[in-house]
Amino acid sequence: MSAKYPALRLEGGFLASELVDSIAEGSAVGQSARDFGLPDRTTLLDQISAVWSDARGFWTGFNRKAELLTEDDLGTTFTRNQWVCPLFGLLGYDLAYQEHGEEVAGVKYAISHRADRHSNAPPVHVVGVGQSLDRRAESGRPRLAPHSLLQEFLNRTELVLNCVNTYLY
Repeated sequence: MSAKYPALRLEGGFLASELVDSIAEGSAVGQSARDFGLPDRTTLLDQISAVWSDARGFWTGFNRKAELLTEDDLGTTFTRNQWVCPLFGLLGYDLAYQEHGEEVAGVKYAISHRADRHSNAPPVHVVGVGQSLDRRAESGRPRLAPHSLLQEFLNRTELVLNCVNTYLY
């Protein structure tokens, strides 16, 4: 793979080099406009470029407004409304808020959203622009840093396999 794709290194047997070649050639299954819920006459590259442009616009506006937040404002609602929900909307998701989070084997996980309204939709945990992903909030709630919270939740569930089966096939 190194000569043809110098920035790509495949490890293990999850992806075969032939699959990577067919993706690059555009001949792999699942790469037509119809596979993405778009009309056949749509050019995927044009659609990708349009969504990228829109996302950059959302990001620029979000960044400009984020500078106005006070130091003590984590900006969770602001981040959700001005960046995360618009971005996920561009990608075809309708985030579903989970008021009570998730519970697995008696342990509560304050995961804020799912990618849609189905119980097996991928979890999306939204935190504010002012909150570190690798440190627990100063309030001590939730009990884990956002990254750790989501990782532990995924480790304790079969969700990863369900998401792969549901969303990729």
